[in-house]
Amino acid sequence: MSGSPTFAERTRSLLRQILAMGQTRLEMIGLAVEQEVAALGRELRLAALCIISAWLAGTSLVLWVAVMFPRQVGLWILGILCVLFAVTSLMTWQVLKRVSIRERLFTRMAEQLRKDAKALEDFADVDHD
Repeated sequence: MSGSPTFAERTRSLLRQILAMGQTRLEMIGLAVEQEVAALGRELRLAALCIISAWLAGTSLVLWVAVMFPRQVGLWILGILCVLFAVTSLMTWQVLKRVSIRERLFTRMAEQLRKDAKALEDFADVDHD
């Protein structure tokens, strides 16, 4: 043997590389899914807290206005509050839409798999030379 690797050694080396890449990619998938679940949980809790708080505040404010002010003044105040609540709701919806924009779930994984395929092609080309 002249020091050059045999076909079996090269095949084992290639298989080890493929297995290592596969393990790394599985770990990346697990991490990506975990991060996505955590982000969705945070957004859901934030949205629920926002909705419940706004509903309670609006209800208590409407009740307070209905009890405290004379009828004519109370109706004007209730109209203004209705517009205010609608504007606040739309603004909150826009903020939540902006916050929820994230990178697609497996974008990094797909890019890494492309790099792996290129590396394996380069490895195969070196073996043929």
